[in-house]
Amino acid sequence: MIDQPDKPPSLWQRVKVPVIGSFVALALGFLLVNAFTYVQYGGTLFDSMFEREQEKSPDAGKLAYDKGTKYYIGIIKGEGNSPRRGKVYYIEQAGGIMIEVSKDKVEVRDK
Repeated sequence: MIDQPDKPPSLWQRVKVPVIGSFVALALGFLLVNAFTYVQYGGTLFDSMFEREQEKSPDAGKLAYDKGTKYYIGIIKGEGNSPRRGKVYYIEQAGGIMIEVSKDKVEVRDK
């Protein structure tokens, strides 16, 4: 028998691996970004689309003081949950810097 030369691969056969690899890389990257934002910030990329609006904190607008030292921290802007600290207050310090402080370390006072 005489060997016949192989047919050259079709366009789909040449493009199949990079296309499938690109989709897998995009999906894996998307999952890693969501995992990172969940660990760092306590939520994923889609939380703003699927979560209902949070209720206003009853302590919002009040002054926050450190329980141990009685030093002024800032003005409470809201409250929420943090994966690292548990229940937290979101406090705006002088200069507009927002910080998270654990609720059990904050003393709340009226203005």
